[in-house]
Amino acid sequence: MQDKLDDQDYPAYTMGLAADLLGVQPAFLRSLDAAGLLTPGRSAGGQRRYSRADLALAIRVRELLDENMPLAAATRIVSLEHQLTAAHRHIAQLEQTTNAAPQ
Repeated sequence: MQDKLDDQDYPAYTMGLAADLLGVQPAFLRSLDAAGLLTPGRSAGGQRRYSRADLALAIRVRELLDENMPLAAATRIVSLEHQLTAAHRHIAQLEQTTNAAPQ
């Protein structure tokens, strides 16, 4: 059970709770899902479940929207930021592998 608590990607939050935590309407979360930015998990009954990683992305989009950025642009920016972070992580792993290899 501790693994689920520590897992940033575990879909633990219902739509209502996630919206309440973020201070947004559930429609905002649905719009991020429709835009392809969030892919929430689903409960056995088909209800959306959000992870902490999903909530962090939603917060970033909300920040950009608050700066008068259109939703499409905010979604693209957050997507590119996410890809860049993943690329940096991959580069770091490759560097570790290269440095660990016998010379």
